[in-house]
Amino acid sequence: MTTAVDTNAFLALLYDDEYADASEAALRHAYREGAVVVTPVVYAELSADGHFDSAADLDRFLEDFSVRVVEPSREARFEAGDRFREYADCRSDGIQCPACGEKRSVDCEECGEALSPRQHIAADFLIGAHAAIDCDGLISFDEGFYSTYFPSLPVFPD
Repeated sequence: MTTAVDTNAFLALLYDDEYADASEAALRHAYREGAVVVTPVVYAELSADGHFDSAADLDRFLEDFSVRVVEPSREARFEAGDRFREYADCRSDGIQCPACGEKRSVDCEECGEALSPRQHIAADFLIGAHAAIDCDGLISFDEGFYSTYFPSLPVFPD
């Protein structure tokens, strides 16, 4: 079994937030079940966070959790683009809760126009497609998003 990991699972550990214990437990379980991997996108997002002073520091952090950086397959990269296009074409006004998927409309206080922030970027779709096609599951705290665009993808912790 191969489990991919989303950036937010590592950020929970780094900042000891309310998801830290669940993230650590999910990572330990995934390691016992098989390989634990991240895409280069997750590596870049962790680097951008500013918590690590060097690539060597980030590498050591990932090694401590026995996490390997792997390239998504061609099929996963294509699927990511396809799902991102679906998202961009069908994105409604408002915002979507990352936990449950509930959508809310938000209007500009100044002009009354409906706001439609871009909540997800292509990187989110690459993480999801890689997990759905190349792996057996994903550790993430964005289950609402992944269940919408990758409904067959097991997301942990559940």
